[in-house]
Amino acid sequence: MNRDNVNKVVKGGICCSCGVCKSVCAKNAISFKYGIERNTPMVDAKACVSCGLCYDVCPGKGVSLIQQSKLLYSEQADVNYNKYCGYYVGTYIAHSNNEDIRYHSSSGGVVTQFLLYLIRNRIIDGALVVRYRSDNPLEPEPFIATTEEEILSSRGSKYLVLSYDKVLVDLENFEGRVVVVGLPCQIQGIRMLSEKKKRIREKIIGYFAIYCSLTKTKHSMDYYLWRYGMNRNDIGRFSFRDDGCLGYMKVEDKSGNLIKKVKYEKYWHGTHNFFVNSRCALCIDHFGELADISFGDIHCEPYLHDTVGISSIVTRNKGWDNLLNECSDVKELFLQNVPVENVTRSQPYSKIRKKGEGVKGAMILRTFLRKTNPIYDYKYDGKVSVKTYVFEIINTIMRNVGAHRTLWCIVRLFDK
Repeated sequence: MNRDNVNKVVKGGICCSCGVCKSVCAKNAISFKYGIERNTPMVDAKACVSCGLCYDVCPGKGVSLIQQSKLLYSEQADVNYNKYCGYYVGTYIAHSNNEDIRYHSSSGGVVTQFLLYLIRNRIIDGALVVRYRSDNPLEPEPFIATTEEEILSSRGSKYLVLSYDKVLVDLENFEGRVVVVGLPCQIQGIRMLSEKKKRIREKIIGYFAIYCSLTKTKHSMDYYLWRYGMNRNDIGRFSFRDDGCLGYMKVEDKSGNLIKKVKYEKYWHGTHNFFVNSRCALCIDHFGELADISFGDIHCEPYLHDTVGISSIVTRNKGWDNLLNECSDVKELFLQNVPVENVTRSQPYSKIRKKGEGVKGAMILRTFLRKTNPIYDYKYDGKVSVKTYVFEIINTIMRNVGAHRTLWCIVRLFDK
């Protein structure tokens, strides 16, 4: 019996570019095309045996988020449930107590500091994280960090579409215990992959998610080069967020000299919707509900006035919650309990888009246009306002403008 493969997902325009499909294919029938908009799996029809495994592990087609998170976390003692962030054991604010890490990492350097603690105390042997490539500092790459120096090289935000197809081969062959750090869709895919591949399941002892509203296409990098008059060949180091909370886009040359420094709010808000990955508009998982711990910004009072770096955290696994608190006990982290409402209030995008009328409106418009939608076990029951439909249509137009360099003069009008 022939079963669907990931070609169905690609043709439907709902591929997440995560790369797990390639890893699960025993016939090596899947290759990847690395593009500007997204990275796309391609299936060799002659090699494919129609087993359907690649389709089974694909988060792009949708996931049973409520069912899977319930199986993972609901049986623990003292576990709670929240509509927006899923199951949780604890909710916190935190930051690294190392001022250099806190200042030069996103959201107070909590993920970096916690990974350093885990490596240093041999709780893990490696962490699957993302850094910028040494030969191309504008291109992020996933890799398995095994030293403190490599952990530090991965700090900071990478707001670009990327795929885990290559690093999953390294993970399968890795000897030791690994935690996976990724966006919600990547966590979903690797979770499903681990169910099919014992060697990967045996390596991973924890999943850490980064809150995610959406990612950018690689068009954004070309735009910023054009917008700020920078030569790609001159760049030695790039960061979306450095020097404080939210901070600055910071670009240095190969000798470490500053090329450009632009405040986050200045470069982000006027341009962001032009370069959004369209698949992100159909996602319902902002907080990474299948992760043992999730980390992200906290955009609400009284934390808005922090200028150095601070994070919010959702823990879902009691063992990992204990380790996080142990890291705080030895003063590597500042950690403080906060009500779950503070965490969800600080991420309004989740309420409006991911679990609200925004994602429903996007799906209704796609249905009207006879396009494919992912299937979830979560349904938004409220009505969709005309304003939301207009907003989604405008966003679609903006994404098409951002995809064409000849129209970047329009983007520039909004980029003030």
